[in-house]
Amino acid sequence: MSGEIAAVVAYPSKHPETGEPLQFDMNYYLSGHMPLIDRAWGPYGLKSWSINQFQNPCPLTGETPPYLVQTTCCFDSVENLKTALEKGSAETRLDVAKFSNVFPVIWIGEIAKRETLDGRESAGVAWA
Repeated sequence: MSGEIAAVVAYPSKHPETGEPLQFDMNYYLSGHMPLIDRAWGPYGLKSWSINQFQNPCPLTGETPPYLVQTTCCFDSVENLKTALEKGSAETRLDVAKFSNVFPVIWIGEIAKRETLDGRESAGVAWA
């Protein structure tokens, strides 16, 4: 991977072992956890983050979505992400219990392309 990296942090709608529904304190997540992420990972190349919160039940299918909260953290490189995880995650991992009863699933990928509705690409191409 050589381009911009996305670390996807997704909170399952149910605990994978007990089946207990996700309990999630979005107010704390926004006011406490994400500022902690900024402080812990920012020095190691965190460029941006965004949060998606999914409705339960899904308005399109009426079913419970597999994940109810998903955060995407963007880094310049996988090396920066690895450094952030190695040096900045001890405190952030412990903080999860303050807002969620389910630990997130995390995966990473390279951002292949990002485009806005006005057509300006933001990944790999300089903005005019």
